[in-house]
Amino acid sequence: MTEPSLPTATVSPPRRFRIPLVWIIPLVAALIGAFLAVRTWYEQGPLITIRFDTGAGLEPGKTRIKYKAVDVGQITSVALADDGKHVIASARLAREAGALLVEDTRFWVVSARVSGSAVSGLETLLSGTYVGMDAGKSGTASRAFVALDQAPVITFDEPGRTFTLHAQSLGSVDVGTPVYFRRIPTGQVTRYQLDDSGTHLDIDVFIKSPYDRFVTPDTRFWNASGIDVKLGADGVQLNTESLTSIVTGGLAFVTPDGTRDEPAPERHDFQLFATRAEALRQPNATVQTYLLRFTESVRGLSPGAPVDFRGIQVGEVSAIRPDLNEDSGELGLLVEVSVFPDRMQPGAPDGTDTIDARFRTFIDKLIARGLRAQLRNANLVTGQLYVALDFFPDAQPGSIAWAQTPPRLPTQRGSLDQLQETLLRIVAKLDRLPLEDISRDARTAINSLTRAVGEAETLFRRIDTLADGELRDTLVEARGTLSDTRSAIADTRRLLASDAPLQQDLRDSLQEMSRAAQALRNLADTLERHPEALLRGKPEDTP
Repeated sequence: MTEPSLPTATVSPPRRFRIPLVWIIPLVAALIGAFLAVRTWYEQGPLITIRFDTGAGLEPGKTRIKYKAVDVGQITSVALADDGKHVIASARLAREAGALLVEDTRFWVVSARVSGSAVSGLETLLSGTYVGMDAGKSGTASRAFVALDQAPVITFDEPGRTFTLHAQSLGSVDVGTPVYFRRIPTGQVTRYQLDDSGTHLDIDVFIKSPYDRFVTPDTRFWNASGIDVKLGADGVQLNTESLTSIVTGGLAFVTPDGTRDEPAPERHDFQLFATRAEALRQPNATVQTYLLRFTESVRGLSPGAPVDFRGIQVGEVSAIRPDLNEDSGELGLLVEVSVFPDRMQPGAPDGTDTIDARFRTFIDKLIARGLRAQLRNANLVTGQLYVALDFFPDAQPGSIAWAQTPPRLPTQRGSLDQLQETLLRIVAKLDRLPLEDISRDARTAINSLTRAVGEAETLFRRIDTLADGELRDTLVEARGTLSDTRSAIADTRRLLASDAPLQQDLRDSLQEMSRAAQALRNLADTLERHPEALLRGKPEDTP
């Protein structure tokens, strides 16, 4: 019996796991996506927030952030702040821009703007609004910033130095106002603010390199805005730095000769003068104050008018105020003047603000010689007056009231007033002459003389009948002389008659002199009120 055959096992090789071809493409796409995500995460820059006053011009995903005209980021979102007063914009910057994000980094919206001093952002008319960026210099990193209202005038990487000017008023100065040196634009005004006391303004100016090396501790700054026109004792003066400064204003500076050469340090303080003349005026170590009292009009005299001593300015007018003499009731005008003693007597006084004995003796000697203060017309066109110190030998004796503070100098009436008074005195004297009495007495004397001549002729005729030949010749000559005398008396009578041309001419002359004196007074009054009348003529009287 045969055994049944056993089945044999068939060994099959293990089956390999195979990815279907349909899954290969999604898998590759997933790997590429993961790679790109990791790469994007690695390469993307920091996320920052910027606070703006308004969201005008900000569009998420469109508004770019530029640094030196290169795109370094983009606004990703814009939302209203929790307080509802500001706008918070989130922005993603490029990785290489991360090192620029420090505490003093600045951002601002760039758009087309027209201001008084410049036109900026015109490129945004085509490219659209963008956010500008200026990298700061701080060493502390930051991710939150507050945007500026407008673009900064000077960027942090601009070489140069900043200085502070102190002024009494702002005038036409604004942020961006140019600063000139010898009519070359060298910088700009970057900021201004009122000081804590409210008495003056602090103005920051940035002077670019290499011009900042010309700013020394002795440099003078002045306001060169527009056209500086001055109508003063020196006539019409016109100064301007450039055409731009006429339209937009400007500042200027210069360093006087003979001063220190070392550059001024950063943030050095300077005074801002109103005019170039005031800035370049030589400083006076000593200033002394005096009072002058005038009784005539001071129209045309203003603070700052020069005090002149024979062509040399030795001071200036400080103030003018009325003064009532309570004893006499006379109203006068007190003119306060500042005198620089070193210009009158070099070396005196010796550096103090008090009047020392040496300078006092010097002034007393001048007063004894007739030195007086007088108002004079410096310019007939402008009508400006100045104070002249000159000698008047015929002046009334005077002295300085040293006991008063400030001392009072003796004065002399103005030359024009003196001329008017002289003419009026002459006319008054001529008007007081008894011309009618003189004429009447002269006619009486002539009549008496006529009668005497007639009696003499009668006597000569009687003698003629009795005289011999020689005596007769003498009598003929005497008769001729009497005839001439009679003719002269007749002529004199005609001249002295009430209707004679001589008397009429004399009366006309006196009237003309009186009218001339009155016209001179009217002319002086008109020039005092309207000095421009020399150019435009007499102003019409208002009805």
